[in-house]
Amino acid sequence: MEGSGVQTVARALSVLDCFRDGQERGVSEVARQQGLAVSTAHRLLTALVQAGFLDKTADSGRYRMGGALAEYGQIAYRQHRIYLAEPALEQLAATTGASASLAIRHSIHAVLLATSRWRDTDGHRLQGVRLPLHASALGKTLLAWNEATDAELATLPYDEGTDRSVSTPAELRAELTRTRERGYAYNDEELDPGFRTLAVPILTPTAPYRFALGLRGPTTLMIPERLPFLVDLAKITATDIATRFTTA
Repeated sequence: MEGSGVQTVARALSVLDCFRDGQERGVSEVARQQGLAVSTAHRLLTALVQAGFLDKTADSGRYRMGGALAEYGQIAYRQHRIYLAEPALEQLAATTGASASLAIRHSIHAVLLATSRWRDTDGHRLQGVRLPLHASALGKTLLAWNEATDAELATLPYDEGTDRSVSTPAELRAELTRTRERGYAYNDEELDPGFRTLAVPILTPTAPYRFALGLRGPTTLMIPERLPFLVDLAKITATDIATRFTTA
């Protein structure tokens, strides 16, 4: 019975994962995406609605993210004290014209906890909230400064990203070594064609390394000649954020 309950919870969480892109989904679409019977998908969706994790629209009968997740998101926002970093992210974005983000690692992905407000440089091509570790500058930073093991690198989804991203654990290991040596990670159109990202660690003296700071912009902005300047500003901002986290 216990195993059956755990399996049901796992299935429900997997169904919830269908809505990460912010789009509405119907029962048949969720069932097809998850490889479930329609009746099973409907039962799981109903349970998620009752818990507040999903809403069911009255007009179309489709499902979307629910208000309870916003509540949990606000709790996480406060617990991680992300609000302390936001002024520094906005200042960095205003100075560089790029988009500044703060991320933490969750399993095989880097998850954005805060991003500066929308900038003209981003156009309407929005970056996702969850990024593959091996193909993102933020992910590489989170791996490099936490000294990821070979076993961890072997589990990453190397099929994600573009043809410019690393495709094997050995390639990633070499990239992580370069990242530590130069003091920052770099993503050259490895995740999103036309965009580059650099990232640095946010290091605090009294806590384990947890956060990475990223600076993302189009290739026309993030030209090689500007990288040293952008890296210096990112490092200054990372130090500022680390101080805010430490002294608050």
